[in-house]
Amino acid sequence: MMLWIGGGMLTLLLAVALFGPYLPFIDSSLKEERYRLENGHLVKAPYEISWENPLGSSKFGVDNLSRIVIGARETLLIVFAVSLLRYAIGIPLGLLARRRRGVAHALLTWLNQLFSSVPTLLMTVLLAAIPFFLFSSGRLYWMIGIMALVEIGRVGYIVQQQAAALAHEAYMEAGRALGLRHFRLLKAYYIPSLLPEMIVHFCLDLGKVIILIGQLGVLTVYLNPGSAEAGLNNEFEFVNTAHDWGSMISDHVPDLNYGQFGSIMVPVLAIVYAVLAFSLLGEGLRRRFNAR
Repeated sequence: MMLWIGGGMLTLLLAVALFGPYLPFIDSSLKEERYRLENGHLVKAPYEISWENPLGSSKFGVDNLSRIVIGARETLLIVFAVSLLRYAIGIPLGLLARRRRGVAHALLTWLNQLFSSVPTLLMTVLLAAIPFFLFSSGRLYWMIGIMALVEIGRVGYIVQQQAAALAHEAYMEAGRALGLRHFRLLKAYYIPSLLPEMIVHFCLDLGKVIILIGQLGVLTVYLNPGSAEAGLNNEFEFVNTAHDWGSMISDHVPDLNYGQFGSIMVPVLAIVYAVLAFSLLGEGLRRRFNAR
């Protein structure tokens, strides 16, 4: 049941990301409407919940529902990119370090000790604040790399421990006695045995990544650089050009000072839904694999 619920929630999320921008009630251009006439009165954004704005609007008059739907694709792409990069590096590194000696083991130990000694969020913020990354035009790609880097050691360590345990199994001893080479052992024994658990960890990590994006949003750490636009009286204001859910949270953090929680709850609830989908899917897959 858990697997079906998680799979259904994820399917809905992917459907929104892929086809949501083409729905007739979604403003794919995310047009700003800072002032609007309502009942003969000029009203300034943000606008309250209404038929025109089912989830309200941002302070720039952009429909929140449209922002959530448009941002779903960008957010999921970032989440999957970070997780794929983590496991694409962490799994081979862990397998190479399974004997607990050599260059791979030394590198894995160094990564694990370096990044496990500091909370993931704090380390990500510290690295993101380095001027080269902060002002780079490719900041989004650097941020993806940073968020992947801080957890590569953990992924590699999990793989290393499981691979080291497999090495003492009877069938592994038999394979080595038959003279099977390392590549053949990896292909025939290690990878098939580790794959189910890695799929489960990957699904759960998707939820961790999107939580990290939300935490960065609360700290107003943007994944993508915005721009400064001239306003009234030659004053400049920061305009967010990214559409991921973390950036939406960052945009509405100042509203908390005025007791306005409505707008920030929209991306927060979207993140909660995504985390539930990934967690239920991961735990459902774990139960399915363990039942075999």
